[in-house]
Amino acid sequence: MTNPNAFTLGTQERSDNYWARVMTPEYQAAKQAREATEKLEAERQEQQQKDEWQRQAVMNFAGPAILDIVQGYLAQNRPAVSNDVKATFLERLPGATEAEFRNALEVLKQTGHVHELVSSTQGFMGERTSHLYPLEG
Repeated sequence: MTNPNAFTLGTQERSDNYWARVMTPEYQAAKQAREATEKLEAERQEQQQKDEWQRQAVMNFAGPAILDIVQGYLAQNRPAVSNDVKATFLERLPGATEAEFRNALEVLKQTGHVHELVSSTQGFMGERTSHLYPLEG
């Protein structure tokens, strides 16, 4: 014959011990600290994911945006000076960096979508300006 109290033996003692332990101020403080740490980590990961998504969006739209800006300058009969294009690019794509602009411009030049023509004359302190031209093809 089986003992009907076999599964309940000692549960009252354990539950009293559990609640006494859980209700102590030390346990509550440790629990709150653990929850705060977990919350901060979750927020950090969420922010990191948002930043990554924004970087991917910038890189996906960087090439077409640069081409559009260059063509916009040329449509206005203005030279597409690299520095002006970069300023407009950073203005149009909030969160974009100069490094992302340079990387996207290099990819466009390597794939033959844009040609960069460096001027032969030197400007202030030997600086040379460069103009961008879209290549048809």
